Amino acid sequence: MIYLILAAIVWGSSFPAITYALGDISPMLLLVLRFALAFIILSFRYRSWHRLRGTVFNTGVFLISIPNALSFILQFKAQELTTASKTALFVNSSPVFIAIITPLFLKDRITPRQTVATLVAMAGVVTVSTGLDFSRLSAVNTGDVLALGVGLSWALFIVFSRDIVKKHRPYELSHALYFWTTVMALPFVAAEPVRMSWQSLVPLLYLVIFTTILGYYLYLKGVQSVTPLTTSLVILIEVVVAFVISHFMLSESYSSVETVGVLMVLTGVVLVAKR
Repeated sequence: MIYLILAAIVWGSSFPAITYALGDISPMLLLVLRFALAFIILSFRYRSWHRLRGTVFNTGVFLISIPNALSFILQFKAQELTTASKTALFVNSSPVFIAIITPLFLKDRITPRQTVATLVAMAGVVTVSTGLDFSRLSAVNTGDVLALGVGLSWALFIVFSRDIVKKHRPYELSHALYFWTTVMALPFVAAEPVRMSWQSLVPLLYLVIFTTILGYYLYLKGVQSVTPLTTSLVILIEVVVAFVISHFMLSESYSSVETVGVLMVLTGVVLVAKR
């Protein structure tokens, strides 16, 4: 569980970093460079490509790479159109989708504690995103819709990767995910005006080393022994991290009601993590 919590903390810092980087680099180019550089750096860990080939070209790994890549493609486009904190919130709508998908495809039983944890955490997400001012819902834009699509894609990745994760070592599986995400995102680079400046280098390297290489390793280590719903709820810690960093680094303001929403998210995480 500790690996999963650390992954959520690391990934939560990616939302402000992406927002900062997007001022100096186009979204799809940032996405491709992020995963391509992670793939290249991690390649130095291996003496031979043959050792990785079985994982990279495994059918199951390829299939789960599709929702993984789609979630990032949608996220990077969404974050260009909405705020870092709102992106984090809509992206983390995955527990709702998982609560629906899991019983249908995995036949897992959702326990009463998981149900309560999901309701409390998602109530916190709604509180933070609206500040209980529901007139904000009328201001939902294209970026918010795309971010919600990320939540669905990420839910599909969590649910259908459960068994795949147990069959491959974290570094090799993450390496394969970097490869396929780069390949799948590459065509989208040509669909937008390409721009890049040296100012984007620092946030890009942060995204590559910490939120990609370190973040995926921690996630794949931590997810092996927990259910998909528990995974998605613990990952909601991203919301808290993005909330705090966006406030101090991006000067996004929050009310006391939104702060209560963050505490509700944390309560849901504690409920599902408690044994």
